Amino acid sequence: MIKTYWDSLDSRQRYIAGFGMTFVIVVLAWVFVASPLWEAKAKMKKSISSNSRKLAEMVIIDEAFADQEAQIARIKTVLASRHDFTLFSYLEKKALAARVKGSIRQMNSMQGTKSASFEESLIDMKLDRLTIRQLMEFLYQVESPDEMVKIKRITIDKMKESPEYISAQVLVASYTPAVSRTGGM
Repeated sequence: MIKTYWDSLDSRQRYIAGFGMTFVIVVLAWVFVASPLWEAKAKMKKSISSNSRKLAEMVIIDEAFADQEAQIARIKTVLASRHDFTLFSYLEKKALAARVKGSIRQMNSMQGTKSASFEESLIDMKLDRLTIRQLMEFLYQVESPDEMVKIKRITIDKMKESPEYISAQVLVASYTPAVSRTGGM
């Protein structure tokens, strides 16, 4: 049927019909083959770019995590080497060494932050009738990265009744291994 119809067409009509069929085949090839491939290629490039950015971020996060793990291991080593350490007695020894023990008005223990591995212990100290030199010596004695002791906050005031002396309030922090909790739900 198609052959008889084709044979009945003159050359101009055959040319137009051939061109029309070629156009339809090209359009169908574009719609069903080339266009989906082109879109898939663009989507794949976008996906590769996105995943490359994510990979770069993951590498940075992994490096930061490795640094954190190394710091935690170092902290655990330092904490394990401190036997019977209490921040309270540490500060009393350092106050004695700096000759400011008589200037301690009060020492209050406070609860700091907790994590899965460590607990922060805080001591709030109030010191009166100090010279700047005594305070400097005491602070130098207290802060110790090797012992994991740091000064978190300090407030210094000039004493009204004795202007040559100062009073200081110092918040000192240290870390101890977290107490493991057994039992529970």
